[in-house]
Amino acid sequence: MFMHGKPLILVVEPNLHELEILNSYLKKLEFSCMCAKQGVRALIMAQTHKPDLIFLDMVLPDLSSIQVIYYLKRNPETNQIPIIGLTSGSSAEDFNPVLQTGAVDCIAKPFNFHQIQFCLRRHLSLLHSFN
Repeated sequence: MFMHGKPLILVVEPNLHELEILNSYLKKLEFSCMCAKQGVRALIMAQTHKPDLIFLDMVLPDLSSIQVIYYLKRNPETNQIPIIGLTSGSSAEDFNPVLQTGAVDCIAKPFNFHQIQFCLRRHLSLLHSFN
């Protein structure tokens, strides 16, 4: 069972339009959502609320996404939270640094909702099977 009943997803996206699109889609799928537009805020929210999964944009205004992943993965309270990177690129060069730092997956923009749903199912079911 998830810590919050419904899975809690933290969406970290500086672009308000894309944040609203992803947030609306996740709520339509009946997930609980929290949103942040900055890396520092995301770190605070992750530590405070312990989401079940994090969608993290790769370009943030205050910290690099690599720093955010680094801090989350080194904190015992957040190191088990799956992180899915969101990037404008779709090549291995765009995905590899994020995956090597500790993200479990990457999704290219513009959003493919089937891919988002597939990633959610895969990573939340893995998380659920270990808890």
